[in-house]
Amino acid sequence: MSNRQLALITGASSGIGREFAKSLAKSGYDIIAVARRRELLESLASELQVFGADTKVVVADLSTSVGVQSVIGEASNVDFLILNAGITRAARVGSTSGDEITKLNTLLATGVVEVCEAIVPKMMQRKMGSVVIVSSIAAFTPMPKSALYAAAKSYVTSYGRSLNLEVRKSGVRVCVVCPGYVRTELHQQAGLTHLRERVPKWLWIEPDDVVKAALRGLRKNKSVVVPGAVYRLARPFLGSGVAQTVWQRTTRRR
Repeated sequence: MSNRQLALITGASSGIGREFAKSLAKSGYDIIAVARRRELLESLASELQVFGADTKVVVADLSTSVGVQSVIGEASNVDFLILNAGITRAARVGSTSGDEITKLNTLLATGVVEVCEAIVPKMMQRKMGSVVIVSSIAAFTPMPKSALYAAAKSYVTSYGRSLNLEVRKSGVRVCVVCPGYVRTELHQQAGLTHLRERVPKWLWIEPDDVVKAALRGLRKNKSVVVPGAVYRLARPFLGSGVAQTVWQRTTRRR
């Protein structure tokens, strides 16, 4: 790595994570890119060379304790930590095994907290550092048939909000970004391709919108940001019966 500042990004191989990598590389950061797919990470590393960034590729499965510990080891001296790795999960109650629940929680919630608990104190000692936790609008609304996913996102959002208040006077900034529908391959990987047709175009945002919202939130020292005007306006009403009815009709399979 060079003398540039250093950012570690989980879930860096595609979507939001890849956009974070490009944005920070343009801004003068070297990158530690973490994901499961080596070929995509290596293509990202090549892409970031045009910005003068050195990129270290780390292949890890963050649904496992081994993967989480590998991130902690790599992140000890980073200036910017983006915890973005994730999946979306739709499943009826009782249809998910205990092992799957553990992996989901490690990936989306407890693993994120473990990394923060290990790395944020080191940032506080240096009196500098930035942390972005990528959560979801699911943290603010009930999600029938996605209860496990919504619960994990609620957990990590609550943690990030509290962490922001705890460390904000130390020189460390923490922001949780909670997007709605983002145009990535996440839904396709989860077998939810029908959402592309069912969800209106005006409810979709781009990965770049998420990155910009998160960076603005950090600059303003906000604990939580919601990208997209539609979602910001709708957020206070997402738990209402009317909103739930509309949401379920919009997103159900034909």
